[in-house]
Amino acid sequence: MRNFGIFMLIFAICLLLTGFYMYKGNEIGILTGRAAFSNLDEEGWSNIGRWTMIVSLFIFLIAFLAILFGK
Repeated sequence: MRNFGIFMLIFAICLLLTGFYMYKGNEIGILTGRAAFSNLDEEGWSNIGRWTMIVSLFIFLIAFLAILFGK
């Protein structure tokens, strides 16, 4: 379970950095090809980045619990 926790910790760090990048108003190129994200302004990207960072905090919590209680 500790290996899973370490993997989730690395994933959460990557997701947090991506969320912070979007929170600063930068566009993610792979997402702008989708119709739902093609016409977002800086405020829209900031909102998506904020929620991405919030989700990454839950993944951090799962990772720490897996590391703490893993065998």
